[in-house]
Amino acid sequence: MPAPPPPLNCPPGLEYLSQIDMILIHQQIELLEVLFSFESSNMYEIKNSFGQRIYFAAEDTNFCIRNCCGRSRPFTLRITDNVGREVITLERPLRCNCCCCPCCLQEIEIQAPPGVPVGYVTQTWHPCLTKFTIKNQKREDVLKISGPCIVCSCIAGVDFE
Repeated sequence: MPAPPPPLNCPPGLEYLSQIDMILIHQQIELLEVLFSFESSNMYEIKNSFGQRIYFAAEDTNFCIRNCCGRSRPFTLRITDNVGREVITLERPLRCNCCCCPCCLQEIEIQAPPGVPVGYVTQTWHPCLTKFTIKNQKREDVLKISGPCIVCSCIAGVDFE
């Protein structure tokens, strides 16, 4: 049986995503980070539902920004396929992390291929809930995501709808 044709307007390297309905993202934890509260560049394995790695993501920030700005830090996340080709770039500017300040909400730009913006994920202000809006390259709303009132992922995962 021949392979299905690639979907129309699909950026190179992302064709496989059209064939699956779930991904799992696992952060790789560094021992130095755990032992000394030393913030290292985050790295993630992106897997299909069978646990097979389909992409790898690595944060691109410097030591000072990671350790001085913490969770609010700006970063570039480079996502590569299994042969090392960069297929997606995520760019996030420095933003305030205070829920009481709706003027500096979180936003991330998605580029696929790298350098070509295809969409954005923007935080939608709400006094109690975690809410995000997925937007297309024209910044038109495509999908809304709602999370729980209290986000604490130390015990269990956090579910978003």
